[in-house]
Amino acid sequence: MQATTLHMENGRQLGVARYQWVDYAKGIAIILVVYRHMLYGLQHTGLPVAQWIIDGNNMLFSFRMPLFFLLSGLFFQAGLKKRGPAGLLADRTNNLLYPYIIWAAIQITLQIVFSRFANADRSLWSYAEIFIQPRSLDQLWYLFALFNVTALYLFNHSIARFNTTQQLLLGLVFLGLAPWAVPVSTCYDVMLHYIFFSIGVAVAPSLLNDNAQQQLAQGKYLLLLLPVFAYSQWYFLLHQQLNLFLYAVIALVGSLFMILLSAWLAKFNVLGVFKIIGTYSLYIYLLHVMLAAVLRSMLIKCGIHNVPVLLLLLIAGAIPLSVLVYKTMLKYRLGWLFKGPFKVKKANV
Repeated sequence: MQATTLHMENGRQLGVARYQWVDYAKGIAIILVVYRHMLYGLQHTGLPVAQWIIDGNNMLFSFRMPLFFLLSGLFFQAGLKKRGPAGLLADRTNNLLYPYIIWAAIQITLQIVFSRFANADRSLWSYAEIFIQPRSLDQLWYLFALFNVTALYLFNHSIARFNTTQQLLLGLVFLGLAPWAVPVSTCYDVMLHYIFFSIGVAVAPSLLNDNAQQQLAQGKYLLLLLPVFAYSQWYFLLHQQLNLFLYAVIALVGSLFMILLSAWLAKFNVLGVFKIIGTYSLYIYLLHVMLAAVLRSMLIKCGIHNVPVLLLLLIAGAIPLSVLVYKTMLKYRLGWLFKGPFKVKKANV
């Protein structure tokens, strides 16, 4: 099985090899995601965590998940053209909804069975929260949120016949109403992230062309945006509870900076490990928390209590371990745990 990336419709899958920067961007983002989850795990153990480590996580939090939604939106129209509405929905069910349900159930079961070692407090009610409160289930909420956002956007595009401008306006309305949806995180996640997916769809025609690709990779734009990026992240660190519209602006600045950085790295083919990590980002996302729990326990039992050292070891260990476990599971014909069985038809041309 070829590695499927986190947004499921990247340039490689669509036969467009020049979008290698997408994997770079996802690689950087998933490393930051792993950093956040490793830090939370260490905090739950009671070990003293230095404030600079916490601030580093909080400062770079604003754009990580919005970037994934934006990247997915970039290739929405290409996926729709290739598969049609029904085929695209089936594809997203296979690659987002199905693994989310499977792995959420697996993770909850393991946390119940091994409750003595787990940081989370789970019960039978947690299985219902898979659909109601995915935010309470650690990291897996993103897959459900992206599926719901994609499905709703697809419905509005194909059935309600919303144009791109109307989709953007709906995203802004959702963003304004999102604070009222916090008690039900399934709704909140859609309302918070719909705007980023919509922006991705809207800018795709301008961004995914040869001239734009060449412009993205020019270092001068990266340098020009650097002070704006640095200031916006510093501002976000000092104002964690800010207006969601301002949050969206900061998230978009961060996302653009990561896209420019990724395009520059891809142009010179440097730090290719980011591209490799991005290729396996879905499987890292699914597996890293469970594997890190075991690794964390082993490291602490070995007498390693220095938090920065533990954090580095956990990040450096959880990522390749996730890829190794994924490949091993494929070898033993367990690929059905990662991708659903629904048949995906191509669009009639």
